[in-house]
Amino acid sequence: MSSTAKKSSSKASSSTPKTLLDKIVHAIRATPPTNTNGISRTSIAKYLQSEYSIESKSSQLKNAFKKGVDKGVLLQTGQSFRVKGDKIDLPEEVKICIEEIEEGNGQAAQHGDTVVVKYRGTLASDGEEFDKASSFEFTLGAGEVIKGWDLGI
Repeated sequence: MSSTAKKSSSKASSSTPKTLLDKIVHAIRATPPTNTNGISRTSIAKYLQSEYSIESKSSQLKNAFKKGVDKGVLLQTGQSFRVKGDKIDLPEEVKICIEEIEEGNGQAAQHGDTVVVKYRGTLASDGEEFDKASSFEFTLGAGEVIKGWDLGI
């Protein structure tokens, strides 16, 4: 192989992603993971909007996610995606210690489940309340809430 062919070959691999699926893979790899499920669909869509001006609600985007999963390029857990074969290393700050204060009496929640919680947020320093809700609903593991909730519930 000539040196010209080698240069063009390496240049092609570092070029801008061409297809929408390539752009999704690029977005996943460019976004630091917050859990072992990968990157939330919302985070990927925000990246694609900012970097490529791709509308997050487009049917083309939805089809590209489906195509990636169907072809085995992407792995999906709930509303999060990762690239098959890519290792996910969580930064130390997202590893948490879970202390169960009160055990529930239903089935354990799984990633992708819709959960409803009652919560009261207080400061550790003085116990001052800064937030509360009697009924708050979200999809577990989808990146819709703070990392501690996605990892700890």
